[in-house]
Amino acid sequence: MKSRLFSISLVLMFLILISTVASAEKYTKIGNGSEPAIDDGKVAWTNNGVIHVYDLTTKKETTVNSSSASHPAISDNKLVWHDDSSEAPRLTVYDIKTGTRSHITKDVDNSSVPAIYGSRIVWSADSYIYVRDISTSTQTKIAAGNNPDIYANRVSYDSYSAEDTPQIYVYDINTKEAIDVSQYGDNMFSHIYRDKVIWSDFYTRLGNIRMYDITTGKQTEITSGDDKTGYDTGGPADISGNKVVYLKHNDLANMDLGDLYVYDIDTGESKQLTSGNTAQTPVIAGNVIVWSDSGSIYMLNY
Repeated sequence: MKSRLFSISLVLMFLILISTVASAEKYTKIGNGSEPAIDDGKVAWTNNGVIHVYDLTTKKETTVNSSSASHPAISDNKLVWHDDSSEAPRLTVYDIKTGTRSHITKDVDNSSVPAIYGSRIVWSADSYIYVRDISTSTQTKIAAGNNPDIYANRVSYDSYSAEDTPQIYVYDINTKEAIDVSQYGDNMFSHIYRDKVIWSDFYTRLGNIRMYDITTGKQTEITSGDDKTGYDTGGPADISGNKVVYLKHNDLANMDLGDLYVYDIDTGESKQLTSGNTAQTPVIAGNVIVWSDSGSIYMLNY
């Protein structure tokens, strides 16, 4: 009997060891810091005001000289971040290949968080949305609103409707027209990818995630929750391809922390990826998910 129990114990220890190794291989720490941003092939983040860039192909990390950088965004070989190193707030634009940089100072305030796609950068200042084409050095105020994101010629953002309720809008740079893609009110923190827009709905709960398909006009409730079943994202979420990553919170003590989930648009199912309620700011590009946790940057090939 003792021999049998000993054998069972060895098997259990072996399975636990395998599980631990598999978990270690599944999640990879790629650096220290916070506020990760991702584009195909590269991850950027900040650590004590310095920008770090990690190449997913070479697995090499480089730093970009900066002293007070926050909220980095990346597209191909272009980086942009909010810069507080001078007397006035500005956005710094950096070319990864050439090492050259330039600054955007017009219509930038302390809360301006940039997003970038190709040569276009979007941000908000004093509750207005701005678009700058860095290839032509042209800058345009497109709408009243906050928290913009950009994909191709479309910009998503939150703004107040004629009925004075916050809604999510999508502005077409080519047609110069905007459409309301949300409903209810208290909608914030939108992200856009191709013809899909996601945002956090604070109207019924703290951060229920909704998605709108611009092509079909269909709206989907990605997450659900209430005081009894648990809170949802509250803001940190991202979308790429047919996947949405988001945080689910266990309490209201810190709405920036949670467990990481991924939602499959095709199947309509969510899967939990982390536990411990310590993940922050998840981002996704293709099959690569990146997030911060307790001062570290982690990556998962999903």
